[in-house]
Amino acid sequence: MRHKVQQVWPHPSSSPGSLQPDWSWEGIPLVAHLFEGVTIQIHIVGMPAALEGRMCQQQLSAVSQPFPNHPRGHPESPGGQEAAQGWDNPAALGTLDFSLLYDQENNALHCTINKAKGLKPMDHNGLADPYVKLHLLPGASKANKLRTKTLRNTLNPTWNETLTYYGITDEDMIRKTLRISVCDEDKFRHNEFIGETRIPLKKLKPNQTKNFNICLEKQLPIDKTEDKSLEERGRILISLKYSSQKQGLQVGILRCAHLAAMDANGYSDPYVKIYLKPDEDKKSKHKTAVKKKTLNPEFNEEFFYEIKHGDLAKKTLEVTVWDYDIGKSNDFIGGVVLGINAKGERLKHWFDCLKNKDKKIERWHTLTNELPGAVLSD
Repeated sequence: MRHKVQQVWPHPSSSPGSLQPDWSWEGIPLVAHLFEGVTIQIHIVGMPAALEGRMCQQQLSAVSQPFPNHPRGHPESPGGQEAAQGWDNPAALGTLDFSLLYDQENNALHCTINKAKGLKPMDHNGLADPYVKLHLLPGASKANKLRTKTLRNTLNPTWNETLTYYGITDEDMIRKTLRISVCDEDKFRHNEFIGETRIPLKKLKPNQTKNFNICLEKQLPIDKTEDKSLEERGRILISLKYSSQKQGLQVGILRCAHLAAMDANGYSDPYVKIYLKPDEDKKSKHKTAVKKKTLNPEFNEEFFYEIKHGDLAKKTLEVTVWDYDIGKSNDFIGGVVLGINAKGERLKHWFDCLKNKDKKIERWHTLTNELPGAVLSD
């Protein structure tokens, strides 16, 4: 069956400044209002999904045409350009095709950006230089921004790029939202925003790829009411193992992901310090090597504390990440404390280590910009 919109113009009851044509869809009347807010209601039982998809992309282009007698309807009149471009058309910004996969075992979120169609022209040549950037909300945007490459002079880009967030926990999947923005790169001015979408991660099922094909939206406000004292500064992967043979605790500093940038070049020169406290003798400090110009360093270093198993319940492990600076004080990036007085995953990691002797247990932890009881200087 063919579906089409039929229009009779002008409607006998139409008056200057109003849009009241006789719209119909397969004989079913459509509702139209004043030009400032044209709305259409279509109710068809059993409409094919493919047809709905085409409607999302095309949005009945005739509807976005300005009414000839309306003062804003002419492209050269105030607001006429917006009207002529279909400003209220949800598909006017373009559509984005992508997929998401939460790899639960490896604590990774894979975001595959496939392609976009019908992007809004941003350059004088009627085209754009689009790229896609990702943020996890809430959280420090610099610490968790990922982006694709830029494709030149196209409104229908195909990226086929997979961007991966590491250190994603089940807790993150419940409370975080992925913000996907499409932007236009400009060599001589600030990059321009085209459109975005936001996906609550709780919509995903572990280890199952979910495909999306959505219409981009205008920029939405970011909630700034979140507690800045708990601002996320990245993730760190730590391993713990109590060795019965060596009578001590082995601490592995494996890697960090999505660290906050502390330097003007948009990167950091990170290293990690650890203390086992209380530390009366001031001998528990260990440091990793410095990794230059990276927000995703790999350390793979192990440190050993000689200590009786029974004494570990009285101790806490303080882990801090720093940005190395030559000739001035090093910058604190973030930290985390593991121990019997910690909460959530930090407590569980410590408890699992105490309970499972001679078993190495790896966990990702969130770094925050405040570390209770810590001296924030190196």
